[in-house]
Amino acid sequence: MQITVSMQDPTYAGTTYLYEAILAAAQSATTWRGFYAFATRDGVDQLIEDNIVHDLMARGGRVDLVVGLDAITNRPTLERMQELERLHPNFAPRVFWNDSRGLFHPKISDFNLPDGGRILIVGSGNLTPGGLRANFEAYTVATADQHESIDLSSLDDFALRHTDEISRIDDAALERAAANTTRPSPPRGPRTRTPPAPPTPAPGFGRILLAQVPRAGDRWAQVHFNADVINTYFRLHRADSERVFLRRALPNGTRGSIEARPCVYSEGSNRNYKIEIGAASGIPYPPDNRRPLLVFYEHQLRTYDYLLLMPDDDGYDRLLNLCNNLPSLGRGLPRHITDTATLARSWPNCPLLLFGPDDHQTF
Repeated sequence: MQITVSMQDPTYAGTTYLYEAILAAAQSATTWRGFYAFATRDGVDQLIEDNIVHDLMARGGRVDLVVGLDAITNRPTLERMQELERLHPNFAPRVFWNDSRGLFHPKISDFNLPDGGRILIVGSGNLTPGGLRANFEAYTVATADQHESIDLSSLDDFALRHTDEISRIDDAALERAAANTTRPSPPRGPRTRTPPAPPTPAPGFGRILLAQVPRAGDRWAQVHFNADVINTYFRLHRADSERVFLRRALPNGTRGSIEARPCVYSEGSNRNYKIEIGAASGIPYPPDNRRPLLVFYEHQLRTYDYLLLMPDDDGYDRLLNLCNNLPSLGRGLPRHITDTATLARSWPNCPLLLFGPDDHQTF
């Protein structure tokens, strides 16, 4: 049996997020059963909609998740879980009705493997953006082969004892969850076009990537990057289960929702890596072949805010000129790594510098 104790440290480039540990286990699993105290819409949605979990369910594997109603888990979260249940017949979300004075507070995932082995992940992280990747958390991964056993009788007995308290999501559960509120973000001051100081990144982060986007046929939203950029900037080394977490910055400085993206390797002649960029989806490539620009701001391990600039957009010419004065990383189209001070000198009102990352329910 292999037992690994991990600290999720978002300030350390060598960390493995709980999100990624769950995906690594699901990749080879036949079933996934989880009990979690709290969940948020983003946390559940990003995991269940990941292609690894899709593949598990497409193979006939069942995903059973029980989440608590004591706090945090709100109505939009449960409504999204209902939608996912309708989309994926092998996804079975349920809620725990707690009538005791103590909290329902477990955080555990149990995976069955095709050869009879088992993987158990137990830790402090919930199914929230914070628990899965943004907070300092601890978790243990125990892997047993077919000749070893992990005693889960207590967990099984709990589920049997509380059969009446574990139920599908219904109107009563939605009404109960409506009383829960997620932790609000800190209040903001009035918006201004005068940029404040750039947000403080985690130690060892804060780099800027400038990347010209190739046409790549009609699927240019799947942006090609060379291996040096993937390894050095995006810090991806296990492309099967590691993810990059992206948020689009809009022109007024506000941020979009999280995009959890895998890195896909192209087996063809170009042998490049691709990361899908949501902001480019459905937008035609510039007809004059002036390449769009992507600007990434790294504020945590594999976590980025990004800006997509088309040739007529404000700031495009400034940053293209900056690209022409910076060294390029790796082969292929120019890719440039710089810092926020250099970006601010070239374009003081860059939306990536106007406002820092939101709280995004990191509990």
